Amino acid sequence: MTAVTNALAEFAANLTFAEMPDAVVTQAESLFLDLTGVMIRGQSLDSTLALKAALRDLGLTAGKARLAGSDELWTPFGAALVNGAAAHSLDFDDTHARSEIHPGAPIIPAALAAAEIVDADTRTLLAGVVAGYEIMCRVAEGLAPTARPERGFHITGVAGAFGAAAAAGNILGLTPQQMASAFGTALSQSAGSRQFMINGAWTKRFHVGNASAAGLMAAMLARHDYSGAVDALEGRYGFFALYSNAPQPEAAIRGLGSIWEILAVGIKPYSCCRAIHAALDAVQELRSCEEIKLSVILSVRVGLAQKSYDLTGAPQAMKRAPVTAVDCQFSTHFCVASMLALGRVSFDEFESLVADPEIKSLMQRTDVYVEPRVEAEYPQRFSGLVEIGMEDGRTLTKFVPTPSGEPETMLSEAQLREKFGALVSPTLGAAGEAALFAAIGRMTEGYPAVRLLDLMQPPSNPEKLRAQGGV
Repeated sequence: MTAVTNALAEFAANLTFAEMPDAVVTQAESLFLDLTGVMIRGQSLDSTLALKAALRDLGLTAGKARLAGSDELWTPFGAALVNGAAAHSLDFDDTHARSEIHPGAPIIPAALAAAEIVDADTRTLLAGVVAGYEIMCRVAEGLAPTARPERGFHITGVAGAFGAAAAAGNILGLTPQQMASAFGTALSQSAGSRQFMINGAWTKRFHVGNASAAGLMAAMLARHDYSGAVDALEGRYGFFALYSNAPQPEAAIRGLGSIWEILAVGIKPYSCCRAIHAALDAVQELRSCEEIKLSVILSVRVGLAQKSYDLTGAPQAMKRAPVTAVDCQFSTHFCVASMLALGRVSFDEFESLVADPEIKSLMQRTDVYVEPRVEAEYPQRFSGLVEIGMEDGRTLTKFVPTPSGEPETMLSEAQLREKFGALVSPTLGAAGEAALFAAIGRMTEGYPAVRLLDLMQPPSNPEKLRAQGGV
């Protein structure tokens, strides 16, 4: 096999802010902004509150590290775990479509924890974040997403520890040899099963927090010369052999240092599985052309790629009857019905919509299938085709080759700000949201990264928060 571990370790350890192209820096700032908003909003979810209660009992609050959107103090390991899980809880975090992963959620919390440990500046933080994105995306690419058998792994969970280790290790100043050792430890911490989909479990969210904390731990162990397994990626019992029957290790290092995978990362406009987004864009475009009343819809057909169908369209009886928020996030039937009814897909409305008679009825009239035209685009694009059969005999049809939020269909600055504001303002208030937004836009100045964590803390006075426009 191609030697991969050492090449990626050398890149991750040696990357500096000065070496990164302007486009990469700009993208890193945008992704940091987006993930920060999602991470702050995710702190108030039931799953995060339950996770924090359990981790308190385990003593992980005995530290000085801070959470995003909370004034609690945690150990760095605990902060990375909680922030990582919170960042993935809304299913609103960024995606690298080709490798089928969500890189930001495990990487950025680990980077923040590492930056707080060594009092790094924001330029160093950005370099660590970019190192994490490059390594995680490339490690996942080495599994050959289109060729690997479907074993039921949650790839963000299994690849996330490597990205988090790269980000934290870069910020902690690991040598290439130490970084390779960190990858060797991350190998034994990579985990994630899609069994959570059977009952809509919170395990999916934990996978990502666990990966973030695992990567931070791997990097810190390596910093103290704790040895990790060699050839962690390409070895006989390495990552590629364990998680794929048809790995392509050469894909992990192809164009390393000249092709920047972070530039292929997209930002979600909807809080649900990325595989559904093109279909939602199609519905939104059809709604913009004419008013569509649910009562006159006879049928809805949604064409997806095979893997997208397997994930969000089948078994159809289950997808037509979601119960939990996770069920909703992975139900094409539900998300399309929500978009048809309201013109949006909002996490905060899932609970009420699953009980809505009109939504329930529309889900029963919705059919998801594998569409050859969409399959041909996969995995380069998560395309979607929607056909709406109307009572008057017409069929409204729309094919969307590339969902909104991908690099070629990126959200506008106004849309990014709107998403960030909606996620952050309830916790930080209008003034706090504006201050954090401005600070993230100035990360290239190289000020102390702890100032960002300062600005992620909610006002201590509830009256002050209400006066600023929060809840």
